[in-house]
Amino acid sequence: MPSEHLALVSLDIKSAFDTMNWPVLFKTLESYGFPSFFKNFIYFYLKNRRVFYTNDVLEISRPCSKGCPQGSVIAPTIWNIYINSILINDRPDLHIQAFADDLVLLIGGRTARELENKTNLILATISDKLEDLELKLSIEKCHAVVYRSITSQKFSKRNSTVLNRKPTFKIKNHSIKAESAAIEFAVNWAVKEKVKVNIHTDSLSSISAINSAYTRSEFVNKVKSNIFKAKNMVGLSWVKAHVGIPGNELADQQAKLSITSGKNFVIPAPYSHLKCLLKNYIVNKWNEYWNSYDSASGIRVRGYINQVSPKFLIHNKFLIYFLSGHGPFPSYLHRFNFLDSPHCICGMLGDADHYIFSCSLTKEFHLIKPADEHKKAWFNNLLSNRQAVTKMEGAFRTNRNICDTLTQERDHN
Repeated sequence: MPSEHLALVSLDIKSAFDTMNWPVLFKTLESYGFPSFFKNFIYFYLKNRRVFYTNDVLEISRPCSKGCPQGSVIAPTIWNIYINSILINDRPDLHIQAFADDLVLLIGGRTARELENKTNLILATISDKLEDLELKLSIEKCHAVVYRSITSQKFSKRNSTVLNRKPTFKIKNHSIKAESAAIEFAVNWAVKEKVKVNIHTDSLSSISAINSAYTRSEFVNKVKSNIFKAKNMVGLSWVKAHVGIPGNELADQQAKLSITSGKNFVIPAPYSHLKCLLKNYIVNKWNEYWNSYDSASGIRVRGYINQVSPKFLIHNKFLIYFLSGHGPFPSYLHRFNFLDSPHCICGMLGDADHYIFSCSLTKEFHLIKPADEHKKAWFNNLLSNRQAVTKMEGAFRTNRNICDTLTQERDHN
């Protein structure tokens, strides 16, 4: 990352320890293969918990069915297991650090546009994972800082600066559309009944989206248009959530009831969702084609690589020579009549494996040949082993010289 521009993004999970979903927790424990005794221990640790409020006049208690109990030595472990799916990261351009319920992302990109696209893609992915965990981000508490690369800092008077074009980062908010749909329903009702109303909502993000002149969501813009058509019949104001306002508490109660007994309400999916579906469809079709390709090179490559992925790209031509078997090898050049024989000058079949594992002429560059069942793991290790790749390059340069010699002899004859 030192040669790249960096984005430091701080994410705050809304009421994280109070909203940890217990069914999701046990589903997570099951997916990680935790033994039954551990799951039973956690179950009885959480069972029959109550929340107490006591003052000089009275004492009130309520049963507790969610949240991560704090104050015990096991609480941090439970929470880390719960959010582990977010912390798992195999991207070299992303570093994730968690502290309690706060997350920090460090993302690298060569240009402002690339940094922006990467960050927004990562934020969308994390938002989806949080939704699976029944958690939400506190949007107003999330912040981002952008730093120039070390290379570009040489041309700047300051050591940490923003880029010439400030990237725009978007945190995916799943609640905006639902809240906006409720606001639109109330507006349409007021217009139909010709009643002047003031709509109170605790969704500050929905109000911000409706007030913004830069909203690109077709659905939110439709809500804005309906509010405008209502003219002076509808007002919109923000109130704090869960502070005892009767109307707000009743709306919250009805929203919870709608989860189990409400009617389905169709809200158009955003373009990002469509892009995700198309990407998955293309990758699946790509893998279907990949697995059905029965040529000799296709079968050989599948022996080392499980499946295709847009994240996996090989730039080194020598690795491509080895995987495909298409390169400066007598066995390959013979297929196109560039050489009279598919054999090496040592008498063996001159293919990629021969020069990497057994040819006496490339002995100094040999690698240990993997067993068939270990080929995939062997190749994954090879990708990150610069010394082994250098040996492979040396072997293939040697056999290129061998092929050149054989070609010259053929032309001379």
